[in-house]
Amino acid sequence: MISINVYNKYNNEETKEFETINFNETKFVNNFEETLNTYIIKNELSPTGFRNFRIISDEVYSQTVRVRGQIVHEVVKQELFIAYSKELANEGNFVQGSLITLCRKDDSFKVKNTFEARFNVEYEQYKFDVLRIIEASADVRNANFDVNIETVNGVSMRGTRVHNTQYYEQMLRNGDLKAVMVNYDMPEKTVTFRVSVEGNLLLYSSLSDYEILELVEILINLQE
Repeated sequence: MISINVYNKYNNEETKEFETINFNETKFVNNFEETLNTYIIKNELSPTGFRNFRIISDEVYSQTVRVRGQIVHEVVKQELFIAYSKELANEGNFVQGSLITLCRKDDSFKVKNTFEARFNVEYEQYKFDVLRIIEASADVRNANFDVNIETVNGVSMRGTRVHNTQYYEQMLRNGDLKAVMVNYDMPEKTVTFRVSVEGNLLLYSSLSDYEILELVEILINLQE
């Protein structure tokens, strides 16, 4: 399972190529001044024009452990995050300069904020057209709604082709659709993912990075 987030450039300034950089900051961890390093490493360009970046970052976590006989409450771990930046424009709706992160949502925001701060760009979360994705899907297995019915504030529908039921139509009229889980036919295989109206994509199927980029482009091109 992998979390995918897409960020479009907020302005129309010319897209600049990002380069490999590293930087550090000092922070007190367990009452000791630590140097925390971050590396943004530029890698290969995909056939469809996405530049791969690996972000290696020292992250501080609250965790109680024993080190050399002493109890400490914070640890520093080196984390690896994967991101892709759209360098080359091509046909379709994908915006040149967009950023795709392949990591947990919280980590995705860290990557986005790091790119904004270090490369002087601004991003905004891309929100997929969930209704068009539903129309194009082979099956809708789950749908979540925010509702306001007496003491009920949320409804989840599970099954097969739930979007073809009268109950789904009723919920669509009376509530706010929040997310769906679908089976989607790609050219080579069928994949399962959850997509929310906030823009987060949670992929349950096993795909290579390039196949993930292909899926994201397919879903974005559904939007007119």
